[in-house]
Order: sequence, then structure tokens, then C-alpha cells
Amino acid sequence: MACCGYATVSSPTGSELFRYSSPDSSDATLVSSLALKYPLAMPYFFSQDPDYVTVKDRVAAFACGAKGEAEGIADIEVAVETLRLAEWLVEEIGSQLA
Repeated sequence: MACCGYATVSSPTGSELFRYSSPDSSDATLVSSLALKYPLAMPYFFSQDPDYVTVKDRVAAFACGAKGEAEGIADIEVAVETLRLAEWLVEEIGSQLA
């Protein structure tokens, strides 16, 4: 299985409280099969493959004339506000770490 990595949460004394591995056990079979099928692709794409397919299908349907909006897909206003929030967070976190 292609492994992307892991993250841990530790107590102030350094003991591990929680560990998350990516891919997790529910993604392992999919990740392994995609790694064999696409050996030159970056492995972090594999565990997100079902989400990419969903986004692609919704955006493609919208682009081809589906009524309404692409469900669950951010529009430009949401994207701009997200970037504003990210810029604010960079400043806020930077000042807290200084």
C-alpha cells in the first residue's frame, strides 16, 4: 500500500494521544489499486479519488447545461471569501506566534 503519512496529537508531556494515518484502513484497498494503475501519480491523490470524481461530475454537468448550481461546489464569491479568511488567518496566527 502506498502510504502518504501520519499525524499525531501529543500531550504536554509528549505521550501520544491520537494518531491518524493516511490512507486509513477504509481507503487502503482503493489506494493500492490506484497506485498499481497509475504508478507515476502522486500517492496523496489516491485517497481523495472518490471526492475528485464527485467534483468533476458535478462541475461537468453544470458546464454542460444542468439547471441550477453545481451542488456542493463553491462559487466565486465563496472562493474570494475563503481567500480573505486565509489571509486574515495568516496574519492572526503569525502575530500569535511572534
